[in-house]
Amino acid sequence: MFEAWKARRAEQKRLRAEREAAERERRRVADLKARRADVETELSFAKERLERARTFSGVTGRDVPDNVGVALKRGESVFCVVTNTVLVEPRKGPGQWKGRSQGVSVPIPGTRLRYRVGASRGQFQAGEEKPTPIDEGTFVVTSQRAVFTGQKQSREWSWSKLLGVTHYDPGWTAMAVSNRQKVSGVAIDPDNRDAVDFWIDLAVAHANDTVADVVDDCLHDVEQLTAALAEIDGSTSSDTSTPPAALPPTT
Repeated sequence: MFEAWKARRAEQKRLRAEREAAERERRRVADLKARRADVETELSFAKERLERARTFSGVTGRDVPDNVGVALKRGESVFCVVTNTVLVEPRKGPGQWKGRSQGVSVPIPGTRLRYRVGASRGQFQAGEEKPTPIDEGTFVVTSQRAVFTGQKQSREWSWSKLLGVTHYDPGWTAMAVSNRQKVSGVAIDPDNRDAVDFWIDLAVAHANDTVADVVDDCLHDVEQLTAALAEIDGSTSSDTSTPPAALPPTT
């Protein structure tokens, strides 16, 4: 009887181990499929960016979107037009007094109150500057500049005066120019953020004759993602020679 009980326990343990192993395998396969789907999506966009970097230099004439809202200069081409963007500029928060007071406490006759006689030592500290939403409007990227046109404010960032572009993630894209003391920029909704960042980088590259660097960066991304996909599939094959059709220039 004891032997039969031991046999049943062993069988139950074996079945439990098989179920746990099957569940681990199911989770592993599901995780692998999810990772593969993510990499495939990133690779598709990377190939599109590579194709655009190689072939796209903006649109002109009748191809310019109707909602551009900017008077284009001679030879200026449009890379993208984005609505519902937010102008971001640094603004100081409230300041505060930091210090300590000195003196003596003197009783007020006939009352239980006291008052201090002395001086306060310390200093006023101005509030910290933080990126702050200023206005909402349309953002246009061209071969010569970027322009924000809002309900209350408008800004222009000329590529000829550009000192640097920083894509904060998450958050906004800051563009520093020599003719403006404070750094400002725009915030884009998450669905279009990566695409707009790319158009800005490509437009700046065309203005500075550094498109080859952007192409190299895009090609590097494609190669890395292709290798990651091959690793997931357990394959060593790699094909980055045929990018899919490019996206339209507007978002």
